Amino acid sequence: MLQRPKIPAEALSSAFSWEARVDSWLGQTWLGRVPVKAGSVTWTTSQQVQGTLSLTVPRIGAVSQDEGARDWTPLAPDSPLAAMGQILHVQVTVASLVSTDRWDIPLGRFLITQWEVGATDIRITGKSLLQHLEDDRLTSPTVPYSGGTLASELRRLVGGHMGVIVSDALTNRPCPSMSWGESRIDAIYDEVYTNSTTPSVLMDLNAIEGPDGVLYVLPPVPAITERPEKSLTDGDAGTVIGVTRQGSRAGIFNRIVARGQEQDDAGQPRFQAIIDQTTGPLRTSGPYGIVTKFFSSPLITSKQAALNSATTMLATSVRQKTTVPVTHTPNPTLTLDTPVELITANIDGAATITQWGIVTSTEIPLVYSGTSRSDVEVVTTS
Repeated sequence: MLQRPKIPAEALSSAFSWEARVDSWLGQTWLGRVPVKAGSVTWTTSQQVQGTLSLTVPRIGAVSQDEGARDWTPLAPDSPLAAMGQILHVQVTVASLVSTDRWDIPLGRFLITQWEVGATDIRITGKSLLQHLEDDRLTSPTVPYSGGTLASELRRLVGGHMGVIVSDALTNRPCPSMSWGESRIDAIYDEVYTNSTTPSVLMDLNAIEGPDGVLYVLPPVPAITERPEKSLTDGDAGTVIGVTRQGSRAGIFNRIVARGQEQDDAGQPRFQAIIDQTTGPLRTSGPYGIVTKFFSSPLITSKQAALNSATTMLATSVRQKTTVPVTHTPNPTLTLDTPVELITANIDGAATITQWGIVTSTEIPLVYSGTSRSDVEVVTTS
């Protein structure tokens, strides 16, 4: 399964070096190593294509002192920085200046989507490999193979664009008789959201794209019941935990309508369920009012499936979320879904606030700049 990189905390709090390596590949052909002047890698769970690369390359430069300088302007389809299917493999090497230890940490694989040549630099934009699935739309109605399962159908939809690993902890159910729409990536997320062990976690699975270019389908992020191993403390090693908080009705729904895509003779959904929040401040009969979310999936092929989907989506939708921005020393091990503890005081002299949460977004610089940025979704506060 998805292996998280590990670097001892003391290594990142003492003297260390930081070096990025970017290799360009076109299919199975290695096009060479690319010099890095600046850039960053960003991963977020709020987008279907989860990874983004921003890279600045010197227009005239060399990868190392052993090589001569060259012009990196993409002039041919097989140039290392062309947008003709080139994939950039990105990693950083962290080496302790106290010991001889070093760690090679992969940051991701990115399809070059745009390049722009300036007077002295070339700016590259890349998206993680799920971009292939965004681009490769289905050209005709597609139905699952006879006798196929959710996992086999997921792998068929992904095709050869990237690897797929489905957790053994998930139940691999038969795929129902249905038809996919045009969007391949939407079909894949439909698969992920309905491949569950029990109906109570129907909508809470994780589709995480690993830095190795593999799509990992994992069980729900477990509730944080024990103190996380990773801790971020305000003021420690330059860490600044955002004191701002923001509240909004956006994304908080108290009525869920889940339906299949099959219609009856009157043109109405054949399988539909409507679930309301009936208790608490978000109850539909209270002053909050009614905020409705519609969800439709071709995998909903029974009334029970619609009910399960609506029930579980409601539990997620009424969960009020607070996201805390954190600026900290660059740490390539702080990946998506990492549980962390935040320790801070909102203002000088105020009581310390301890919060537990999970990383929902993180930005890692390719050239060491002293700071990095992560967003933590808080789940508990004390």
